[in-house]
Amino acid sequence: MTTDRGADSARRGEQTVTSSAPVMRLRRPRWRDPRLLVGIVLVLASVLLGALLVGRLSATTTVLVAASPIVPGDVIAEADLTEVELRLGEQEELYVGTLSAVPEGAVATTTIRSGELLPRSAVGQPADVPLRPVVIPVDRTVAESVTPGAQVELWHTADESADGAPGQARLLVEEAVVRRIDEGSSLGMRSMAVEVLVPVGDVAAVLEVLAQDERLDVIGVPGAHEVAP
Repeated sequence: MTTDRGADSARRGEQTVTSSAPVMRLRRPRWRDPRLLVGIVLVLASVLLGALLVGRLSATTTVLVAASPIVPGDVIAEADLTEVELRLGEQEELYVGTLSAVPEGAVATTTIRSGELLPRSAVGQPADVPLRPVVIPVDRTVAESVTPGAQVELWHTADESADGAPGQARLLVEEAVVRRIDEGSSLGMRSMAVEVLVPVGDVAAVLEVLAQDERLDVIGVPGAHEVAP
């Protein structure tokens, strides 16, 4: 009897322990769970931003390209430009897209070489150009070695001194730009003329050399654009 009562007590104890143990149950996620909603919003936002970025990078825009060299002081005209479609991305604002964006009477303030895009920074007014044109007589071979838009140096060689010593050559203008080659009536002759754009501060020195009829050489800068090797 005692043994039977002990067994019953043990069974009741087991049932008590079993009934008091916590039951682990998996709950289905609810659509109204804030964390789930935030996750969905972040995924959609990243997909949308990625699509916008890809679309912007692949989109083309109309820009103006120089069909021929445009040198400082030249009026920016329709005949000198052509329209092309390019992918510029974030650099789109750096270049001129249409002729309507070019102010009337605007000139180039820097050299724009053939095939280059027209930068907004290169569009200005005549007062913005710190260069002045000077016509320099040169040998035909010199004139054929450069083209409009070429960067050149001007070298002055003084005449012989009274005692017969040869004149010394010195760099008169370090950076000048060829505006045009003037063949005019010089066809078939050795002598030609090159119109060069000279910084305002150097104009007086160049004119003094020309007035003294001393030697002034136009030398193309090796490696510069529009200079024949």
